[in-house]
Amino acid sequence: MAHAHIINDARHWRARAEEMRSAAEDMRDPENRQTALRIADDYDRLAQRAEERSRKLPEGHRSQT
Repeated sequence: MAHAHIINDARHWRARAEEMRSAAEDMRDPENRQTALRIADDYDRLAQRAEERSRKLPEGHRSQT
């Protein structure tokens, strides 16, 4: 189970969202652009969930967000 800590790392998911939005800016096909933007939104939701989980973890187990 490699990279299990990433699941709770909101910074990771927000960075992926930004990368996807940057990629979408360069896409010429509108359908592909919309798909990339939806994926970015999904990454933002994963970040939000990671933050929510982090608040429930004991202090020593939280990732730095």
